[in-house]
Amino acid sequence: MSEQPQKRHSIVFTMLRIGVIPILLLGIGLTVYSQFSVREGMDYEVERALSGVAHNLLSTYNALDGGEFSFEDGVLKKGETNITSDYRILDDIKTDTGNDVTIYYGSKRRLTTIVNSDGERLTGTEAPDGVIENVYGRGEEYFSTDVDIAGTPYYGYYVPIQNDNGDIVGMSFAGKPVSSVMLSTNYMIIGNILISIFVILLAGFIMYLSSSKMVGAIQHIKKFLGKLAGGDFTQKMSDEVLNRKDELAQMGEYAVHVEIALDDMISRDPLTKLLNRRATMVRVENTWEDCNFAIAMGDIDWFKGVNDNYGHDMGDEVLKFVAGELKDELEKSGFVARWGGEEFLIGFDGTQEDLVDHLKAVTGRIRAKVFDTGEKTFSVTMTMGVTIKQPGEEFEEVMNRADGLLYEGKRGGRNQIVVDGAEIDGIPEGIVTE
Repeated sequence: MSEQPQKRHSIVFTMLRIGVIPILLLGIGLTVYSQFSVREGMDYEVERALSGVAHNLLSTYNALDGGEFSFEDGVLKKGETNITSDYRILDDIKTDTGNDVTIYYGSKRRLTTIVNSDGERLTGTEAPDGVIENVYGRGEEYFSTDVDIAGTPYYGYYVPIQNDNGDIVGMSFAGKPVSSVMLSTNYMIIGNILISIFVILLAGFIMYLSSSKMVGAIQHIKKFLGKLAGGDFTQKMSDEVLNRKDELAQMGEYAVHVEIALDDMISRDPLTKLLNRRATMVRVENTWEDCNFAIAMGDIDWFKGVNDNYGHDMGDEVLKFVAGELKDELEKSGFVARWGGEEFLIGFDGTQEDLVDHLKAVTGRIRAKVFDTGEKTFSVTMTMGVTIKQPGEEFEEVMNRADGLLYEGKRGGRNQIVVDGAEIDGIPEGIVTE
């Protein structure tokens, strides 16, 4: 017994090692890969966003005045419109997008939302050499992930400003501090790491549950077979085993089939398929202490006359019918046994009142059944004695009391249910209280 828990844990942790270690390595690999892919993806998204802002800035000024940009004597114009020191458009765009914007004329910032540590706008400052080379030298739009603006690294997107003759006279710029982008990137990376950790833990938990359930199913089968070997046919195979979709469910089903076959051979009356006396005593020994049994002893009235008048084959048909009705009505809540001849013993795990209700229903169906011999028809009735287990009583005491009540009913005219004591209020017609 002492080795059983150790063996179970060995299976569980072996499965955890097999399942979780590869997932752990995969999680580490995905985390490293995600750092590169997230940064690359973020760079692409920032480039698209800044490109849109830079083009929008230029389009807004073109809508303001269809003329060309010009700069003379410190005055920046768009067509005939003096836009020197007019930051309304730039500040609105920054408010809407969160990005800094700049209008360059030549290589210098003429209008900008970028400020220094004193809060002064960085107008008049030069564009980086690399930007000038790409935009002015090649006439191309340019994106950089590391533009140095007054000591602060920026993501920057530059769009050339061309006059009608095709000359590039300036640039429309949109930028975002690298630190703000990195903050978002780091949040995403941390999120990916947390997701990886969660997946690893979830996988480990699922593996633990799966292996625990598997070992638990094996233990259920072992317990089932152990009791079966001891002659106990009262147990049920756990749904935890039978509902599985693997070989353990098949093993459980095979064990159930073995139980049914052995039960029929050893525990069941060959004619009625009810429990025999031996199996009943095994059932009682296993359940008596834990159940609040009500006990009934029942007898088919005038059964000898059935055999004498209609033959033993018809008597067997009556026994099988009565047994089937009793079994269908009562076996799910206890047990039904053929106690001998035409006598039946019923153990009901519940109240005496509930047992009487079941007996009323089943004896009513039995009375209503018409047996046909081909030449004659007949029906049968039953007499029942019902009592309930009292604290500390042994099975034999309760059974003998029910048997005595049965014979009280026979002496009282048969075809009735005789109930012990006055526990039932409002006894219906046909039920006698002793």
